[in-house]
Order: sequence, then C-alpha cells, then structure tokens
Amino acid sequence: MSTSIDFIKQYGEKTFDELPFCDVDNLALCEVFYMPFEKVIYDRYDREPISFKEACDKLFAYNGFKHVGPGLVLPKSISVKMMAMADSKRYADIKMVACQSVFNFNPAIQFAAVTLILPDGTLVIVYRGTDDTLVGWKEDFDIYTRIVVPSHKLGVQYLEKIAKTYKGDIIICGHSKGGNIGLYSAINCNKTTRKRIARLYNNDGPGFHDYRYLNTPAYKELLPRYRHFVPSNSMIGMLMAHDDDYQIVKNTHFLGMIQHAPFTWKTNGTSFATKEDLFLMAKITDIGLRSMIFGLNDKQSKVFDQVLETIVEGVGQINLTNFSHNIASSVKGVVKAFRGLDEDTRKVWKSNFEGAGKKFADAVTSLREKDTANRDSAERAAAAAAEA
Repeated sequence: MSTSIDFIKQYGEKTFDELPFCDVDNLALCEVFYMPFEKVIYDRYDREPISFKEACDKLFAYNGFKHVGPGLVLPKSISVKMMAMADSKRYADIKMVACQSVFNFNPAIQFAAVTLILPDGTLVIVYRGTDDTLVGWKEDFDIYTRIVVPSHKLGVQYLEKIAKTYKGDIIICGHSKGGNIGLYSAINCNKTTRKRIARLYNNDGPGFHDYRYLNTPAYKELLPRYRHFVPSNSMIGMLMAHDDDYQIVKNTHFLGMIQHAPFTWKTNGTSFATKEDLFLMAKITDIGLRSMIFGLNDKQSKVFDQVLETIVEGVGQINLTNFSHNIASSVKGVVKAFRGLDEDTRKVWKSNFEGAGKKFADAVTSLREKDTANRDSAERAAAAAAEA
C-alpha cells in the first residue's frame, strides 16, 4: 500500500491544472511544514512570495546541505520528502509567503502558519502542529484545560490578514494541533472570509473544550467543505470534544502514537485508503480520556495547568532534543520543581488521576454493551426479514 512519498513519486510531474489539489497534497504540505521555514521566509504579508523550490533549497542550505529532522520525534525523512517535492514539477513553482512563527513561555505559545499560492491563485494556509519544543507540548495540554489558547486567536488573525491581503479561494490544512487551530480559525473568522474557504482539512487534530462548537451556524456552514481524517488507531484525534464527521485512514503501523505521524498514512492514488471502523483501543481512548478530562473541576484544571507549567520550567530545556542530551539534569530539575509546590497543590494534582483505571474499565464495558446491543438488533432484523 502506498503512502504520501509514493504519491509524490507518482504524481510529482502532474501540474495542479492537470490534477487539482487533493487530500494527499494537504497531508504532504502539513508534514513538510514541520520544517522550520520561518528561517528562510519573512514573517511579512507584503513581501514578494518566493517559490517553494527556492524556499526548500534555502532551508536545505541552512541545514548544511544535510537532511536534518526538525526534532527528536520528527524524523529526517521529512527533509527528504521536502526536497523530493521541491524537485517535482507539481510543487516547485508554487509560491510561499508570510511564514509566521510565534514562540513564548508564559503564556505557552507555539504557533506557526504559512501560505502557499497555487498557479490559479488559490491560497493554501497550513497551520503547524506541535513541534519539538516543550512549550509546544505545554500548549497542547492547555487546549485540554482552557476554552481558548493564544494560538487559536493567532490562527484567526493570520487567516483574516491573508484573506485581506490576497484574493482567491482559501484551502486550510492542519495536522494535529494545526488541525485544531485550522478548524477553530475557520469557525471564528468573519463571514466574508469563511465564504472563501473552499476546503478545510483537519488531520487527526484534537477536539475542543466542549461540544458547543458543533451547534454553531459557522460549523454547520463549513460541513460540506470540511474533511476530517483520523488514523484507525487514533489517540490525538480522539481527545476532547470532537465531531464524528471523520474518515478513518488505514496505516502502516499499529500503535496509536506512531499512527499519528503523517508518513504512516496509507494512500490510494490521490486520496487516502480508508476503512469502516476505528480499532477498539481508539474507542477506549476516546471514551476514557474524555471521561477523565471532562471530570475535572475548575480547581483541578487550574492545578493541572500550574503543575505542568512548573514541570516545563523545571526541565530547563527548550526542546525534546535538548532534553534527551541532558536527561539527568532535566529530571533532577523536574523533581526539585515538583517538590517546591505546596502540599495542597500536590494533593489536587494527584487527585486528577484517581479513578483513571475505573474510567477506562467503564469505557470497555460501555463498548461491549453497545456491541452486544448492535448484534442483538442485527439478529432481530435478520429474523424478521426471514419471517417476511
């Protein structure tokens, strides 16, 4: 079964006139944007766009003409794919502009977006998912405890600024946290901008703090243009309050966290290879983690956020790569930071995880009961049909 790199090999010589922008284009661009294009593209909306090939060549040169992964858990195969796309007829001449990157410790912000301009003038906005930085991971947890995080607001601002600066239809793409930000931005932008959104891609992005967004007129308006994909053993995409309008993508791996990586998603020509149902573990994750997170009261949520902030500061490293090189001192810093918390805070922190085992056991029971009910219903329907 093929993956996105096979798509590039097979369709790399097809222009967008010959083969319009498709689902796999979306995923390939999301993956490649984990590379730090902000090093070579101005954070300006009024600068002259540069070609995709020029941007990739500059970034490859910045990395010493070597394939370097953008982080500890982000492999160098992303760089290989980037250069394969840069050398293809399909991607080489599309334009890139306005690569915005915002990084901040308190509050935690790890935000990045870039705009690509297709030959027909269509704007493709790509929101980056979680990178290698510990702040990025801290902001992920903020999504689970806060209704809105700074990257949500930055996402809306970026979309509105691009829409104001450039004409043309808009395609929004995002993987992981980028998918969450993309969906939030599309729902919360102004009506004029929203009407220009031709397609909205959410690739295994986590859900939101509650389900209210599902009932908004904006979400319902976007549904016909919304494409939501999750891998068959999804973990990240099953977190929080999410919609059920997703397609399930087959994968080259079984483990949920590995399946989250775009390069493991199976393709079928210009689309994804899909299946009917999620794996059991993904369903358990969905029910169990939602039960845990939505079961936190305000005090527990605030303490959860406070302790994670303390841990990130205690690690004393910028990213996971630095952490891996300084494990002993980093762990020592975390232990010291946690011990520095007052006793009441530590008790509340521990209470966040009490009953976790029961919640997941209840999730298994719930799924079994549902499966039994569905099977009984199917048997009754079959018996009724036989009698008729």
